[in-house]
Amino acid sequence: MLVTALITWCAVAIPSLFALSQASAWAWLPHLILLPLILLVTNESQQSYGYAVRYWLLAIMAVLIQSAGFMLPSSVYLIYSVMLIAILTFYLSPVQSYCYILFASLSYLLIQTLYWAQPWPWVETGLFASFHLFSYVVSHRMREERAAKEQAQLANSQLLATQSLLGQSVSRQERLHLARELHDDVGHQLTSLIVNLDVARRTAHEPLKSQLQQSYTLARETLEKIRTLVSDKRADQPLDLEAVLTELIHHVPRIEISLTFKPHPVLQSLSHAHCILRVCQESITNTLKHSNATRLGIEFGHSEEADFKMKITDNGTGAKQSEPGNGLLGLQERVRELKGDFAWQSSSKGFVVQVSFKETAVNE
Repeated sequence: MLVTALITWCAVAIPSLFALSQASAWAWLPHLILLPLILLVTNESQQSYGYAVRYWLLAIMAVLIQSAGFMLPSSVYLIYSVMLIAILTFYLSPVQSYCYILFASLSYLLIQTLYWAQPWPWVETGLFASFHLFSYVVSHRMREERAAKEQAQLANSQLLATQSLLGQSVSRQERLHLARELHDDVGHQLTSLIVNLDVARRTAHEPLKSQLQQSYTLARETLEKIRTLVSDKRADQPLDLEAVLTELIHHVPRIEISLTFKPHPVLQSLSHAHCILRVCQESITNTLKHSNATRLGIEFGHSEEADFKMKITDNGTGAKQSEPGNGLLGLQERVRELKGDFAWQSSSKGFVVQVSFKETAVNE
């Protein structure tokens, strides 16, 4: 995209600069200033500056493009405008994009007629308006395909995270099943064997009595080892929430996600772990759909009021509506069903989601 933008600038600026060779130096400025602006706007490295800066750059570009029409009585500068509408598609709504096409066409028509005293250039205006529309349609299709690709990547990440959580749950169930089988079958059989060996060693004579004594001791040691093993297997193993969320954020497109774990109690409850996963999934989805954020942070910790606390923040523009949507209401219902607290806050600095559970709820 950067190479294409540079080639387009050369195709427009170089002929215009040659035509303006006899003009004053200020007539060159729109073309020369547009080059770094085009490169900055088309830059895909979103970590360098936020969307607010990009909107200002786009506004300055629009002003410079229209001012170029006052430097030379030619329609070649409208190629800049065709390129700009392709970029604006990713930042503006369809209605706003159509308004810009109408503005650019009327601006060219009036500048050529009123400023350069040319006959009404209806043909050229219609021609470049169609170029604008074609550029918008192609870019809009690219935007839809990018959104579909992002949704596929996000769905894949959510599937892998859910699979990781279910895998840990299945492992816990298998450990519990193995512990029960060892205790109910092997343990009972060893106990019967020990009783029989005890009776035999008491009634047997030498040298058989010493051999039965060794067998009796070995059987009791084996039973103790099995009891220890059963206790270990039956002990609740904490769910590795960090591994699950790392899998979730690994393939999320377009935004940089940081995951921070501070000292906090481990999650023993599968239902609470699943709820936390859903909150993270919905927060990431909302950030991609409704916010121009470039960074999102997920932080886990604890406080005096809650033994488990999660905070999700982004640096986007925040939600425009004051009332929560179905996604936030669904998350609130999930958390409150597990006796937790759910809160959110929207501001110009971003969107914040907070979830907390008490220790009795986390470890139940």
